[in-house]
Amino acid sequence: MDLLQKKEDLHMQTSEIASDEFFKFAPPFSEEQATSPENEARSAHKAAYFSLLSAFQSVCLKLKESDAKVDGNHLKNLIDQMVCFVKEDERMLLSLANAPYSFIMQNTGQNVFPTIVIHGVNVLIYSLKIALDLGVPDMRLPYICAAGMYHRLGLLDLDDQKLYSYTNTNDKKYLREVERLEQDSEKYVKRILMDDFHIESIQYLINLIREDKQILQKTSLREAMYQYSMLIHLCYEFEKLTHQPGYGEALSPVDAMRKVRDDMGNCFSPEIVKMFFNKLSIYPLGTFVKLSSGETAKIVQVNEQALLRPEVLVVLDGEGREKLSPGRLNLREKPNIYIRRAVIDSALTEKFIDLF
Repeated sequence: MDLLQKKEDLHMQTSEIASDEFFKFAPPFSEEQATSPENEARSAHKAAYFSLLSAFQSVCLKLKESDAKVDGNHLKNLIDQMVCFVKEDERMLLSLANAPYSFIMQNTGQNVFPTIVIHGVNVLIYSLKIALDLGVPDMRLPYICAAGMYHRLGLLDLDDQKLYSYTNTNDKKYLREVERLEQDSEKYVKRILMDDFHIESIQYLINLIREDKQILQKTSLREAMYQYSMLIHLCYEFEKLTHQPGYGEALSPVDAMRKVRDDMGNCFSPEIVKMFFNKLSIYPLGTFVKLSSGETAKIVQVNEQALLRPEVLVVLDGEGREKLSPGRLNLREKPNIYIRRAVIDSALTEKFIDLF
C-alpha cells in the first residue's frame, strides 16, 4: 500500500468515526467549498481530534470505575493518526488545541473531563508539533504523545463534580489537591494495555516531567529523554495557563508565553525556552487578535523570524461586522499595521474554525 493510499484510508476512517455521536460542527462553507479536498482533509483532522477525546474519556472512565487493566489499543491507533495528520497539515489541530474549553465541550457530543482529557489531547498536539520540528525519530513520537496525554491521570481520584469542571478559580485547597494527585498518574498509566508499546518508557517520561526543575536545568539537550520531558513540561504549563482559570484568570497565549519566560527562564536552558517560543509562537495558529486598524483577525501562518508579525485573515471590520470576504495580510509586509492584543472569544472560534 503506498503512502497516498494510507493517507486516504486514514481520512476515511476518521470521517466514519466523526458521526453525530462525537461532534456536531456546521462549517460556514458552501456545498462546493465543503467538498474540496482541502476541506475534506480538515474535516478528517477535526474528526481525529474529537475521536481521540472520546476514546480517551472512555479509557478514563474505565480506569476510574475499577482496578482492572484497560485496553488502550484504540488510543494507540488514534495517536498514530494524529502523527500522520500533524505531519500533513498542523493548522486545524493546533487551532482546536488553542480553542477555549467552552467551545470544545460544546462540540464533543458528550461530557468529558476537561482538565484530564482536553488538556491531555492539547498537550499531545503541542508536544507533537515541536517534536516534529526538532526532527525526533518517528518511532519515538507515539511515546511523546502518550506521555503528554497521560501525565494527569492521577486527577481521576477527584470526585466527578471536580472532574467535569475547569473553573475552580482561586480555590487554593483544590489547587494543592491537584498538585498532589498529579504525582500519582503512574498507577493509572501502568494499567493501560497497548500492544507493541513499552509502557515503562511512558511512565519514565511522566516521572521526569515531575522532577525538580533544577535537575532539568542541568541537563543537555542531547540527552533525549530529558529533552522530551522538558518539551512536554513546557507544553503542559502553556496549556494550563491558556485554558484553565482554576490557576488564576485564563491568559492569552502572548501573556502565557511571557509568564513561561519569566517564571521558568531560570529553570530551563535559554535554548529550550527559545525553541518553545519559536515553534508554538507568541500568537499561535488559530487564535484571534485585535489589530491596530481596529479590525479582528485570525492567525493563519506563523513567521518564525518575526513572531510578532504573523500572517492573518481579517474576519471583522473595525465596527465588529463580519467581512464578506476575509482579507489576508502578512504583517511582516505591513509595517503600519500591528497587533494590539489577543482576543479570546468562543463565538469567533465557532464561526471561523475552518478558515485558513
